[in-house]
Amino acid sequence: MITSIKAVVTDIDKTLTKKGGDLPAVTIQAFQKLHEQGIKVGLATGREIDSTIRNQGMKWGLGFEFDFVIGMNGGALYNLRTDTTWEVPFMSSEHVYEIMIWMKPLIEKYKFAVNAEGGNNRSVMYLQGELVTFEKRHGYALIDKTGDYEGFCKEPTFKILFRAKPEQEVEVRTRFLSKFNETDQLIGTYPGTVEAMPKGFDKGTTLKKYAQEEGIDLSEIIAFGDSENDNSLLKMAGWGVCLKDGSVDTKECADDITEYSYLDAGVGRYLYDHYINVRCPRS
Repeated sequence: MITSIKAVVTDIDKTLTKKGGDLPAVTIQAFQKLHEQGIKVGLATGREIDSTIRNQGMKWGLGFEFDFVIGMNGGALYNLRTDTTWEVPFMSSEHVYEIMIWMKPLIEKYKFAVNAEGGNNRSVMYLQGELVTFEKRHGYALIDKTGDYEGFCKEPTFKILFRAKPEQEVEVRTRFLSKFNETDQLIGTYPGTVEAMPKGFDKGTTLKKYAQEEGIDLSEIIAFGDSENDNSLLKMAGWGVCLKDGSVDTKECADDITEYSYLDAGVGRYLYDHYINVRCPRS
């Protein structure tokens, strides 16, 4: 446990709330208390950094915007103080095509959804399941490119998401890494869903970049997460906390585990129990 904190950073989906969900009242009040004390509050997500994510604080009723946002699993960083965004280079159209052709046998065999994310690339194959609600949540239409591999790769992108079933994940990982292990990485975000991105960045390394910009020691940062793409974040921070219902491997990376689940305001309750010297309000 660390006794003095200067920043708190947290994943969103299944850490703070469900996908597209509101922030629990307890967590809102916890963040407001931290903000009043001058503690930086930030998000670390797999999502692209756009106006929606930059304005998420006001949308959730915090009364202020988040001090920083780590986006694209570490591929981007927005700093509110400087109003600047840093991004890693996109994957080229040629490299995206190379990946998609290599993965084509499994895509065609299982017909699982695949989508590009980042920049102007809204391509998808086998539009179904989570991607249907994704369109509604983000407010834009995905472009169905099922079977059109050249069309899917027309625009460069940050990452490619393979949305297989949990029992297919090992096969997806094995085939991908047999060819691209030297240049790319796969990061799991949900059971069966893995995201292909260039090597060299993750949430943890980008948290370090933000800490250096702000003159904050990593030992004074608390991080919250629930799944594989949060592991580097929890390891890099001075104190890493996994949600009660997080993945087994993320719990192994954490210094502590919340008593409550993400659906029961686990982050907010943890902050009140350990770092906010007032009684936790009712949810």
